[in-house]
Amino acid sequence: MKLLLISDAAHTGFGRVGRELATRLLAKGHEVRWIAINWRGIDGELTAALAKANVPDAPLDALFEAAERRLAELRDDPLTEWMIPANLRGNEMGHNLTAPAVLGMLWRGWRPEAVFIIADPLAMLERLLTDAGALFKVPVWNYVPIEGGGLAPQFGLVWQHARPVAMSEFGQRELETLLGRSVVLVPHGVSETFWPVTFARPGRWQGHRPVTSQDDAKAALGWSGRTVILRVDRHIRRKNYADWFRVLRSILAAHPEVLAVAHCRPIDEEGSLWDLLSREPGAERTDASLTGWRHPQIEFTAATDTWRGLDDASLNVLYNAADLMLTTSMAEGFGLTQAEALSVGVPVVATDYSAIPEVVGPGGILVPPRDLVTNQYAHEWALPDVTAMSAAVERLVSRPAERRELGDAGRRHVARFSWAAAADAFEQLLTEAVPVAV
Repeated sequence: MKLLLISDAAHTGFGRVGRELATRLLAKGHEVRWIAINWRGIDGELTAALAKANVPDAPLDALFEAAERRLAELRDDPLTEWMIPANLRGNEMGHNLTAPAVLGMLWRGWRPEAVFIIADPLAMLERLLTDAGALFKVPVWNYVPIEGGGLAPQFGLVWQHARPVAMSEFGQRELETLLGRSVVLVPHGVSETFWPVTFARPGRWQGHRPVTSQDDAKAALGWSGRTVILRVDRHIRRKNYADWFRVLRSILAAHPEVLAVAHCRPIDEEGSLWDLLSREPGAERTDASLTGWRHPQIEFTAATDTWRGLDDASLNVLYNAADLMLTTSMAEGFGLTQAEALSVGVPVVATDYSAIPEVVGPGGILVPPRDLVTNQYAHEWALPDVTAMSAAVERLVSRPAERRELGDAGRRHVARFSWAAAADAFEQLLTEAVPVAV
């Protein structure tokens, strides 16, 4: 089948979803072409690799080696030759590439038999409104995250023209309630690159020495002897970092050995984490810059961005260094980083809302929400119960044995999520929608 994929292509989040599915569908023999959001193209990737390696006094050899390593990665990636940066013609979402791709003008002479778009309802609606009617000419599937309850009827217009596929049972229920018809469910998988490191199966932090245990992972990151509370996501409104700090406040005061780590870009759509950090007891100004604040028990890795972030081997070591994951997200369409943490055996504390309970299952403590709030997309997010969530974190910080029990249960639970199974399900859906030529 000739399949056009439109999705994020970054190293995590929806980018991981797109990459996992595209790689598997390509391996099954389908012709996949990708309008890739948040992908810089080969020249852009090499430029970024050089910029990252260009530290003060870096020898030229180190710069060339960095570029050669990135070029080798791109050559080894089966998707590279089939990807076009979404911002090729100036629009970062690639809206102005949709019609040329469908009509056979983007890849000369190649026209898709089906289109597969990974996008939330608003992004999907915007694409349908800007594609000059091209998406009416071909079967279109929308793999859609439903990040909260009570979807506005307005978004029902999207799925009059595109076939929705839910990522979670929660999303499936919300879509079926809105549309009054059955909706297909295809859960995400968990990448095989995440596992508990051991002597028999070590990990590696940024290409250096093998990492064979949790203590080894903490040592590689400079966190030896600390109890590490991790979160891995973006600083955007839905993720609700302000309440993360509130939940942690009493924990950090009572346990000086605890280190709270946010693996994210500190300055993002929701502002600056440095501003939030400056309000915390114990924060100190180190210089006059806007980022000149430090806290002995709070760390931002700053090792991720919109494009690439940590490689999977290093991200696996980061997960392995954690004792528990705390997220104050107000809703999740699936909760991929929670599933990744659980696959390593890290228990999760989160709010009992949206798709989160399906993913966490018995692998953590789910705290009932304090209240619901209507967001800017006219559906409901859940406000965390900060006091109850602090009590849950305190319990796990103080009980290592319970952390291990929950982590083991979580590993067993998320083993059901498979990217191979997801690719099989999408292959069946897509081929059923497209008649076989005789």
